[in-house]
Amino acid sequence: MSTSFPLSPDEASRISVLKEMSILDTIEERKFDDITALTSMIFDVPSVTISLVDETRQWFKSHHGLNVCETDRGIAFCNYTVMSDQILEITDPLSDARFRDNPLVTGDFHLRYYCGAPIIIKGQTIGALCLLDYSERSALSETQRKILTGLAKIAADAILNRHLLQKSTMLLTGLLNPDRA
Repeated sequence: MSTSFPLSPDEASRISVLKEMSILDTIEERKFDDITALTSMIFDVPSVTISLVDETRQWFKSHHGLNVCETDRGIAFCNYTVMSDQILEITDPLSDARFRDNPLVTGDFHLRYYCGAPIIIKGQTIGALCLLDYSERSALSETQRKILTGLAKIAADAILNRHLLQKSTMLLTGLLNPDRA
């Protein structure tokens, strides 16, 4: 596993927003699983993730069609997605210098298509809604790109709403039970 990988131009702020959301290493939640299942159906892909990229790993808040919860950041395609606010689509990872030697491509996982739409909160790309396929695929149409971007915005809203609900609950608990605050 690689420990050397490119970082986003504003990595410290990106990580700060991600951590502020208090979502890493939380339990599975239906609203996120619904987003990945629906995305899988819409795009007819076997696997979809809501991937959040911290300092060392890519962690999946939801993973439809996969049996893993995280990967090393050094092999994460999403590491490149979080470096901008644009969709990253790789239709042939074998011909892309960044990914042709990646163990997700060359190993048993056999990844042949990746498309990640940025999950943006407070102006920072903290992760991506990712389409994964083990067969070659053609590029998304402009309409499909807009749909995927919209679904990534729904995922971002779900993360932010979850965070705001947690903060509100903590505040309300403190007001109602000052001895517990």
